[in-house]
Amino acid sequence: MMSVLVTGATGLLGSHLIAYLVRQHQTVRAIYRTHIPALPPDVQERVEWVRADLLDIPSLRDALQDVQYVYHCAGKVSFARKARRELMLVNVEGTRHLVDLCIEMRVRRMVHVSSVAALGRGHKEQHIDDDTPQPEHVHRSVYGWSKYLGEMEVWRGWAEGLEVAIVQPTIILGPGHWHTGSPALFKRIYDGFPFYSPGVNGFVDVRDVVRAMYLLMQSSVNGERFILNGDNWSYQRLFTAIAHAFHRKAPRYAAGRWMGYMVAAYQQLQSWISSSYEPVVTLETVHTAQLKVYYYATKLLRFFPEFRFTPLEETIAYTCEAFLNNQQQPAVAALITDV
Repeated sequence: MMSVLVTGATGLLGSHLIAYLVRQHQTVRAIYRTHIPALPPDVQERVEWVRADLLDIPSLRDALQDVQYVYHCAGKVSFARKARRELMLVNVEGTRHLVDLCIEMRVRRMVHVSSVAALGRGHKEQHIDDDTPQPEHVHRSVYGWSKYLGEMEVWRGWAEGLEVAIVQPTIILGPGHWHTGSPALFKRIYDGFPFYSPGVNGFVDVRDVVRAMYLLMQSSVNGERFILNGDNWSYQRLFTAIAHAFHRKAPRYAAGRWMGYMVAAYQQLQSWISSSYEPVVTLETVHTAQLKVYYYATKLLRFFPEFRFTPLEETIAYTCEAFLNNQQQPAVAALITDV
């Protein structure tokens, strides 16, 4: 029986991870900040929930009592300029606190969730695997920098004796809170969103990220980093597949760079007017949506040749079905039963 702590337990990845660990008969403790998420009853009753914050060291120390293994899923995701301070606090300073306490309290092992955003992107079509050398002057968003610097804290912990493995997922797809993150994309297309971007990006099933993290935690792999990517699709192909799964009209207008800049400027103006408004479309997301970047999880498959990524067609069908069920029964917290 492994005593494990999961940070970021209320998010898309964290909630799926908890369900998987419980069904693998792990002793799971999970952190929440403001509210305990609604999970299937057979999962909920077997999780020890503790209120803690990455920026509150005493509460974090209490959460780590008697813990042997840590899955660090917590993180701030934003491409808005005004989120810079919070990104650095949560993704860098929060990770530093966690690493320091893991060393102090003799935690054996950590699996840390980073992002391919930490690798940065160029301005041309790119093909990136785990062995691709990074150019000296690579472009990173503020979010990408925060994840990169967070990785540096984990590597420091490794140098000081903490066993670590880092995963860098591409865009994670799966059922979750339909108003935030990638699940919100499914809702928008269900509601008739008419635009698509011309770029290409990597996408991965949330269940595959969970399985990869579990494999790494169970293994003796130490001091390694892994890209996690199921397949590379154009946004047009992805949006069209989601629309077809919903029996909706597929997005039909290509959103060029200048259209994106106009929307970004409008949303930036809204964020200046209202301090609580965080823009979804920013100059950074417009830039990213135009790029063609192909990711390859070659290293994970070298270490675990039996591992298979879920085809994106299956991921889309699974997520759309969960969305439709949730629309019909919005009070039912059964989004993650098939982990």
